[in-house]
Order: sequence, then structure tokens, then C-alpha cells
Amino acid sequence: MDSEEISSPSYYGDQLILDNETSPSKIAIMYSGRMVEFLSILPSDIPQIGSVHIARIQQTFKQHKLANAQLEDGTKISLRISNEPLFTGSLVPVTITSEPWDNKPARAVLGAQLMGRYAILFPRTPHIRRISKKSVKSKRGKITLAHLIDEALPESYGIIIRRQALDAPASAIKQEIKILLDDWQGCSASHSKFDWCSTPKKIYSGLSLLQASKIIAPLAKSKIFKDENEWQGIYDQLDYANKPYFLTEQKVGIWFETTQGLTAIDIDSAGSKQSLSKLMPHIAETLFSQIRLRQLSGAVFMDMPRLSKADKKKFYKLCLSYALSDIRHPDIYGFGPAGLLEMTVRRRYMTLENRMKLMFADV
Repeated sequence: MDSEEISSPSYYGDQLILDNETSPSKIAIMYSGRMVEFLSILPSDIPQIGSVHIARIQQTFKQHKLANAQLEDGTKISLRISNEPLFTGSLVPVTITSEPWDNKPARAVLGAQLMGRYAILFPRTPHIRRISKKSVKSKRGKITLAHLIDEALPESYGIIIRRQALDAPASAIKQEIKILLDDWQGCSASHSKFDWCSTPKKIYSGLSLLQASKIIAPLAKSKIFKDENEWQGIYDQLDYANKPYFLTEQKVGIWFETTQGLTAIDIDSAGSKQSLSKLMPHIAETLFSQIRLRQLSGAVFMDMPRLSKADKKKFYKLCLSYALSDIRHPDIYGFGPAGLLEMTVRRRYMTLENRMKLMFADV
């Protein structure tokens, strides 16, 4: 396994544009000359995804399986719970899982979790060792994955293997586990006893942008843009991605309309000279590239021009394939009764539009 080449789908990203070689503040992830994802450092009052804190419980809502909590700097977060006996004022370890969006605070889960594309690691929780139920259908069976876990993971850690790992090369999974472990073990605060804390405290800051980009796009090569003029082309792409209408190179028009409840996407292929059947791979790739770049989340409904029953099945499979490029693991349910392709995307990053507003707030 050690000599196996990493062969993750190249559409994860083939190039990283950085503003600094060792500690970038912004990274554009490119694929075939197009930007597919944008990462940037946010203001200090916004908790970083993957950071681990000791938070104080303020209020619980058991019927909704949620709680409100407060971090060490006073930042309010929303905490997902199940049946844990939590009480107002108690201190608990939490991991930030999503940035704030709209008027909602950042979200977190209980415990320390190191989250990657292929795996979630649980420090000091060795009894958690699970593989997705879908692994039965994967090319790599449960036995091989279990052997990989035993080989790459210390005994004191738990792990959940995500569905994206089921057909991924072992070297890619091992590389990700190493990145997560090295960063966690390199943080001295992460080795402290969580139950010894008497006040809210940050335990672990999470992966840097550079490390996060290596997990998102493991095969991408880096290129440095130090001058703001070099970034102008990137900014143009970001500005275009924030517009409600997007025209592809094949003259397919895509409209995006987002509300607080859902995102509606309308596909117009009338301007293209190709048949809809031939355009399906292009539409699927572009669609999921834009969902990823714009950081759309929640319920998403897409209206495609009329497709035959066979083409619907083909387009659904294409969407499943291209959705793998997004670390948020979109769930695609297929075409509903109204003929719309239905999916949900986990909330992780704030929308690109809000990220850009924060980035240029002081300019």
C-alpha cells in the first residue's frame, strides 16, 4: 500500500494559487484553469472549522437536539446534541463544524473530532471504529479498510471512514490521516485533560489553510501570487460566481436563486448548438463546480430541460460522480415527483458572497 500512487479524481483541484508559500491567507483551488473553491482566513471572532474548544452550555433544547454554548472569547455557537445529560453552566469539549451563515451562529458537535475528506478521527475515543455501511458495494472491502485503519491509526484514536474513502487509494487515506494526526499532536494544548478545565478555553486551532487545501485537493501543485495585480483574474472569477446568472463555455445558461430555505437552479440549454443528451456531462460538471465554489448549502432543487427516463438515470449517475469533488458530501436523491433533481448539501463554509464581503470589508 505504501507504494500506491494517490489517484484521487483530478477535479478535486489540480493547482493551488497562494498568496504566501508557508502561511497563506487566501487560496484559490483551480481545476483546468477554472476556480472550483476559494479559502480565506476569516476575522478572529468567527470560530474556525475544525477548531476544538471547551465551551460553556447556556441553554439546551432537547426536543430539537440542540444547545446554545459560549466559547472562551464570548462567541455564541449552536451545538448539536443527542441524549447527553447536559446542564446549564457545564463545560464540554466541542468541535466547530460549520461557519456562521445568514443570522445563524457557527455550529459544533460534542467532543474532539479531526475532520478530513476520507475520515473523521476521534482522539482518546478508541471504541469508535466504523466504516460506512455502503462499503459492501465498494471495490475495497471492509477487511482491506480495517487493515488500513490498523496500519495507519494509533490505538488511542477512534475513526469513522467516510463514503468518499470507499474507492479511494489507500495512500490518499493514509496521507490524510497523517496530516490530521501530525497537526493535532503538534498542538501542546491538545494533550491536556479536557475535564481539568475550569473555564472555556481553545484546545486546538484546526488546520491551517495550506493543510486544509492539501486535504481538499491532494494532487494539486502550488503557485504563488504575491502581487495583488496577479490576483485580479481570481477576483474576476469570484465576482462572476456571485452573480445569479452563469453562462458556460458551451452556451448553457444556469440561473441560481437562493432563499433562506433552499436554492433553486434552472438550466437553459437553448443557446447551445449541442443536444441535451451530449451536454449532460458538461452540465453536471459545471453545476457541481458552481455549487462548490458558491458554497451553496441546504436543500437544492434543479430544473433540467425535459429528459428521457434513460437520460435521467445517466444524468443522476453523472451528478453522483461530480459531487465527490465537494468535501461537504452532497446527498443526491434523484428526480422528484415535480421532475426536479433534489439534493441536500451540508452546511460547512459560509456562502462565497458573504466571505467576499468580509474579505473586502476594510478595503
